[in-house]
Amino acid sequence: MANPSTGFGGAGTEVLRRGYVDEMTNAEATLLTGVANHIYTVLSIVFVNLASSTDETFHIYIDADNAGTNIYLLNSQPLNAKSTFIFTDRFVLTETDRLHASTASATSNVDVWVTYIDQQLA
Repeated sequence: MANPSTGFGGAGTEVLRRGYVDEMTNAEATLLTGVANHIYTVLSIVFVNLASSTDETFHIYIDADNAGTNIYLLNSQPLNAKSTFIFTDRFVLTETDRLHASTASATSNVDVWVTYIDQQLA
């Protein structure tokens, strides 16, 4: 896949990317790990509860600068059995920020798909 150049001098790249977690549980799942000289614009996060009869709740949070400070974007968001929740609020991660999610129960059956723009600085 070609990386289109950004900026007037052709410095840096901008690429659409995706990440996922199959069967997320109450253990912290990392959806995106930032690296130096990158800016990430998260476009959407899709949560699907595959359980046939068990409702679930989930959380989305950012570990700012990978320093252990969790900033919650959603806390205890309900997700009914056999349902989908799509988070489409745009937000930005920089450098070493990490995007995490988790469910309330250890036996959940929730799949997660995240799409984002990865901009590498020159």
